[in-house]
Amino acid sequence: MTARPQADADGTDHALDAGPLGFDGSVPSRGKRAFRALRHREFRLVWSTFMVGQFGFWIAFIALQALMSRLTDANGMWLGVLFFVNFSPMLVFTPIAGVVADRIERKQIVIAAYSVLTVLMTGLAVVTLTDHATPLTLLPFAFGIGTVFSFNAPANHSIIANAVPRVDFPSAISLQSAGGNLSRVVGPTLAAPVLAVWGEGAAFAVYAATSLMVVLLMRRVHISGYEPEHDDGRFWSRVKRGLQHARERPPAMAVLSVLVMSSLFAAAYLALLPVMADQVFDRGPTGFATLAAVAGFGSMLGALSSAFRDTMPTLRSVSLLVAGFGASIVAFALVPTWTLTMPAIVVTGFFYFSGMTTLNTLLQYLATENMRGRISSLFVIGWAGLVPIGGLWQGLLANTWGVRPTMALAGSVTAAYGLGIAIVLGGRKVRRPVMQGATS
Repeated sequence: MTARPQADADGTDHALDAGPLGFDGSVPSRGKRAFRALRHREFRLVWSTFMVGQFGFWIAFIALQALMSRLTDANGMWLGVLFFVNFSPMLVFTPIAGVVADRIERKQIVIAAYSVLTVLMTGLAVVTLTDHATPLTLLPFAFGIGTVFSFNAPANHSIIANAVPRVDFPSAISLQSAGGNLSRVVGPTLAAPVLAVWGEGAAFAVYAATSLMVVLLMRRVHISGYEPEHDDGRFWSRVKRGLQHARERPPAMAVLSVLVMSSLFAAAYLALLPVMADQVFDRGPTGFATLAAVAGFGSMLGALSSAFRDTMPTLRSVSLLVAGFGASIVAFALVPTWTLTMPAIVVTGFFYFSGMTTLNTLLQYLATENMRGRISSLFVIGWAGLVPIGGLWQGLLANTWGVRPTMALAGSVTAAYGLGIAIVLGGRKVRRPVMQGATS
């Protein structure tokens, strides 16, 4: 049992902001630090399950956008509406899901979510394969998928932290993010031939099959050391306690504000990729799949880079990464040729997920265990819940103003905000109340 560093009288826990990551006094090598979460069997099972689900998701996500693009002749407004309907449940239901994740076994939530996804994707595959798909019929399915994800996401983020000791949080969170981005490379790469040969309906059937695989694999996972919350407080009071918990953990609220601005502006570039591929470069669905895959490669590199950090993430480091993300969006929006879009979107993906992974790692450190689901829900709301609002306004603006100026504007706002926070508030230290009796 290793002694923890003493905290100041004001509650500052210097174990989080003093030196290399690792509470046992050792400084593991960079390579070992990045992959040490894989030492734990339960993490390997959870991570493998997560990867199976993500491969299926990206094949289906590309197919859904490609189908809407085909049915509407790449109409920016319809694509923005689809993006909004697909992700808006994250904004509405995730606060509820965060409380649920702190009161019900998280493994059971994940199993239930993927069981519902299996049914939904089977239905969407049938509708598409029988030629009954229209822009309007796609929207209820998109909303249903988004609703399932809004309940699954806090449990999924939290169960990753439950699968490893605290010292391995950076490795676990970075590997989860890197794995998700590996699926962003492999998924669209697989989606292109599936769409070309068998069509969108087959892609939806693939996701139904992978969702069923997740259900079967998750049954083998045994997460220990976590007791769901069983207080008798009212539901909305528990939601408010999650917000209060974030306020009491500086700089959590400032970090969340950076996340919110990123999602409302720069992160919505994903909604406009089909328009860039089709209307700017005349590459159609294959070009869109290529952009998504190359962006995923950059995102994977960005997520992995976070695992090699020597020190605790700070508000300044998070803000500067998000500012870099905004600047990279501006560069991507202005590149003149298809060839130059490739390195530009790799850089965009790198900054996007390096920033998001670092941000999530910092929030997970700040959270206490019985509040982890609610803190994770705040992250999901800021990351995925607000992106559809950005996608909606940018889709509408792109239809009248053009896709390039719209993306450049969104990137500029994000870069300016991130840089401003880094300059004005970047010196704030991480604070977390000491947990009596905690060990490494």
